[in-house]
Amino acid sequence: MSQTVVPLGKGVDGIFIENHRFNTTLVSFHFFLPLSAENLAADALLPYLLTSCSKDFPDYTALNKKLFSLYGAELSCQASKRGDNLHLRISIVVINDKFALDGTSIVKKATNLLTSLIFNPSVKNGAFSDEDVKREKRKTMERIEGEINDKRSFAKTRLLNEMFLPDPYGIFTYGTVEDVSRLDSKTLYSAWQRLLKSAYVRVNVVGEKFPEGLFETLKENFAKIERNDITDPEKTTPLKTRKEVKVVEERYNVTQGKLSMGFSSETYGQGVKTFPLLLATDIFGGGPYSKLFTNVREKQSLCYYCSASSVRQKGFMVVSSGIDDKNAERVIDAVLKELSAVQNGDFEEFALNASKKAITDSLNAYYDSSVALDAWYGTNFSKEEILTPEAAIEAINNISKEEIMNAAKGLKLHTVYKLLSQEE
Repeated sequence: MSQTVVPLGKGVDGIFIENHRFNTTLVSFHFFLPLSAENLAADALLPYLLTSCSKDFPDYTALNKKLFSLYGAELSCQASKRGDNLHLRISIVVINDKFALDGTSIVKKATNLLTSLIFNPSVKNGAFSDEDVKREKRKTMERIEGEINDKRSFAKTRLLNEMFLPDPYGIFTYGTVEDVSRLDSKTLYSAWQRLLKSAYVRVNVVGEKFPEGLFETLKENFAKIERNDITDPEKTTPLKTRKEVKVVEERYNVTQGKLSMGFSSETYGQGVKTFPLLLATDIFGGGPYSKLFTNVREKQSLCYYCSASSVRQKGFMVVSSGIDDKNAERVIDAVLKELSAVQNGDFEEFALNASKKAITDSLNAYYDSSVALDAWYGTNFSKEEILTPEAAIEAINNISKEEIMNAAKGLKLHTVYKLLSQEE
């Protein structure tokens, strides 16, 4: 079932995703701002600051008390990269009105709270509270420093650093510790103003009943703001190919080495046109039917794990593996051999069918969670018709083996990152 996009202002759209399977209603704001090395740290910290307090609820204790009065409504936020943009999400989930004991509209109260957090934060004299900023800066720096503790994730982060810099896509989502440490109350106030004035905004509502008056209120709020230079949420600059593969080796105090291989792709963007790359990546390094799992990990026992994932919006694929240092070159050769097999169509019908089944099952699972539906429609853009999970399933099932081979042929090794144990 297609969803109707409702214009709420210049560069602001809303969607109501009706679903009667949930006992809750979710309202979510998705903001898209250009990725910028200069602004990344401030922009990524902003949703955490906005959901910690507001003018009406000046500290977390007051805010938490309000959430408790709304039958335990849950606030959440997230920052991530998408194409050439930073994607910020701020949402609230609350029980449906029919479960309220006093007959009041809990959903309306929750949406009012969410909009007040975004439009009326705790600011004074053109700045946020120094105490609030200091707290969120500390949390963000801990988040950045904690990345190195997960060596698998850290290896992928370092790979992207090397693949994309100076493109800001290569910077960690929350910036660097140095960037965050330089933030102050006025800088974040400017970031909030920039968010309201120039971000593309998608507002999603997932539930069995639409909150009365929500879109009208949002229209009024955004009408008061002079919005210019609206971000294009679909803008993306694909990763360029390299004439020579870049190899980076670093050593840490680890017992298991990590090998991350980055590939550029001729397929990029969003929508149905990128689905052959999705299938090619899955057949290559997805489930237990994949080439990397059955051959590199199981038959040859060259690594502890070995899998592939693609970021179709930006046009690249990453292979991540845990290895013994001595096997690094053998793993690289084995991975390239299996990719060549997929490019040449050397994969069984069983693997193709298993891959389609796995992907379509995951698409069907979007209807099992309001958060998943919100994620789907929060990053799904079209000037014509919004792609639904059902339409995506139909498109996946119609993709041919030749289309998968062609997508795989567009993958070229770009960068290799080795995280190895320290030499004695």
